[in-house]
Amino acid sequence: MRALAILLTLLISVPAAQGAKLRRPFSASIGVNYGFDHNGSASGCVDYGCGGVCYNTHTGTDFPLSLGTGVLASAAGRVTATYNGCANYGYYGNTCGGSCGNYVKVDHLDGTVSLFCHMQLDSIAVGVGQNVSCGQYLGNSASSGSSTGPHLHLGFRVNGTSIDPFAGGCSQSTSWWVGQGSYPHPIPSATCETTCECSPGQVENQGCGNCGSRSRTCGSNCYWGGWSGCSGEGPCSPGQTQTQACCDCGSQSRTCTGSCQWPDWGSCWGPDPDGGQAVCETGEPGPCAEGRRRCADGCLACVRIYEPRPERCDLIDDDCTGVADDGYPQEMGDPPPPWSARLIDTGVPQATSPGERFTGWVAFENTGTETWTAGSLWLEIPRDHLEGSVDWLDDSWYAFSIPSLLLTDVPPGSRGLFEFTFHTPDNPAGSLDARLQLVSGIAGWLRCPSPNVDFSVLVLPASQPLPEGPRTSTVADDGCACRTGRTGGTTFLWPPILLPLAWIGWRRRRLRS
Repeated sequence: MRALAILLTLLISVPAAQGAKLRRPFSASIGVNYGFDHNGSASGCVDYGCGGVCYNTHTGTDFPLSLGTGVLASAAGRVTATYNGCANYGYYGNTCGGSCGNYVKVDHLDGTVSLFCHMQLDSIAVGVGQNVSCGQYLGNSASSGSSTGPHLHLGFRVNGTSIDPFAGGCSQSTSWWVGQGSYPHPIPSATCETTCECSPGQVENQGCGNCGSRSRTCGSNCYWGGWSGCSGEGPCSPGQTQTQACCDCGSQSRTCTGSCQWPDWGSCWGPDPDGGQAVCETGEPGPCAEGRRRCADGCLACVRIYEPRPERCDLIDDDCTGVADDGYPQEMGDPPPPWSARLIDTGVPQATSPGERFTGWVAFENTGTETWTAGSLWLEIPRDHLEGSVDWLDDSWYAFSIPSLLLTDVPPGSRGLFEFTFHTPDNPAGSLDARLQLVSGIAGWLRCPSPNVDFSVLVLPASQPLPEGPRTSTVADDGCACRTGRTGGTTFLWPPILLPLAWIGWRRRRLRS
């Protein structure tokens, strides 16, 4: 029966895995006087060496320490319970402190727990939740609680079961002591277990904060020192986003990079006020004048809804310069403007003599949508071409700068003929360089596609004969092949008034053919 009880005790007390190794929980070289009873509920006791250095039902190890001896943590851990309220001297059966008297309980955080009983009143130096190191002072020994004399009772539990930390024939085969000493009154070693976390001098680095780093160095005790401060951090954490207002209607954002640095701000953007439908004036001319209120690059602006394009002949300021059809645009609009003309053909003499009169003509196609009525259009010398041309004024002119008037109706698509006469001054300052521009009494100056004609007439000395025939200029693609003949600028036997009329009549018949 006794052997069975010992066997059951051994089966219960064998740990599944070795935990912390214990040191002697005091400094003095004092051995065990009463050990753990491995006899279970049977009478008598059996110690770890199968001897009798114990007493019946004892579940710990007693060391005969005198009153006031310092008690030390047998291994590192955390204080989970204390009691301080029992007299320094108790008696057998005293229940103060659960019979343990004043005590400290330390959890070694590996499934093992140490209990230090019968300690001196008001000597406990640690508190619940405090971490303690191996050999750290816990308090003093005494005889509080159920005790018959000063001593230290060390209880040891593995996974909640009280076991004997000594290895022996009637105990487990593995000792829980760093060095358990010799039987029957062993004096355990006072050396703490050496557990090397690292190699002395070894340095460990790890990331911290915003892409920073910190390090720690292994000490000579094979334990890591504390971490250094975090250095080299960036101003932000990866993926972090910032947004800020910009200009007067926009916002911009940026997202922290993987290297914990802020990139440049993104573009400034914002929604258009009133859905972008609010009408406004851009201050630009022509069709570019109308705009919409928009949030452009984050700033409120009146944005035009029409983009300038090359000018066309359409009575619209396509290029938004402030003048419609400026620059004589050749491309016709659809529809074309009411009043427009294209130069088809012209005939003037190449040269003249001082004091002579000469006659010329010019033909234009009506490219507009309105009929040219007789007398409603005329050829006029523009203001910037008057100098040098008015000296050649003839009595046949209709006004100071108007040498020719339309004499017949010209519907759209048809051609109109304009005849004119110039009078060469007796003492001309030079050759005639003239421009004649079509003008409508309704629309004013025609602007496109080619409503004017430029020509030059050379003045020869009186003794030099004039060249034969007029000089003509024909638009290449109109299909007209003009003939040449003599002009009114030459000295003939005909009366001066008949010569230009005959020449004009001949040219008119040719044009109509």
